[in-house]
Amino acid sequence: DVCMLLIDATEPIHHQDLRIAQKGWDAGCGLIIVANKWDLVEKDTMTAPNFEKALREKAPFLEWVPIIFTSSITGLRVQKTLDLVLEVQEQRSRRISTHEVNEVLNELVTRTRPPHSQGHPVRFYYATQVAVEPPTIIAWSNLPEAVPDNYVRYLQNGFRKAWGFVGAPIRLHLRRRGEEWSPDF
Repeated sequence: DVCMLLIDATEPIHHQDLRIAQKGWDAGCGLIIVANKWDLVEKDTMTAPNFEKALREKAPFLEWVPIIFTSSITGLRVQKTLDLVLEVQEQRSRRISTHEVNEVLNELVTRTRPPHSQGHPVRFYYATQVAVEPPTIIAWSNLPEAVPDNYVRYLQNGFRKAWGFVGAPIRLHLRRRGEEWSPDF
């Protein structure tokens, strides 16, 4: 349910590490990055924030993934990784009320209108959270196929800002008005 990706903090993140992280994220797992060997890293001002920034620049989907710096030799923060696993699992299991989902959706759509498609405005009518582990939201629209990927990401990021879901992927599916939701996406 929760993937703890162990990386070597003394080296830049490898492409294979990012592929593993992406695979877990796409599978709906919670994700935590554990940067081990932190005791061997030469520390300067802002070492940890700079490490995090470089990591997130390589893989933007990691923006909402917690990163913990540990040392298995000294035991630094090793115990905290277990607490973090429980926190991420709790985030994956959160349920947001339909009223709250619709309020946030309306705020997001009001702030940045969806694009038009062939002269017709894209409208969102209703949204609800239909599943947990990972959190899954369905939004009904008049033209779901016309909503571009960047607008879907905008909505997902808006939902994250509203509720967190730290370490957990959010699934957002668009449906045409009147179309039923099926758990078999």
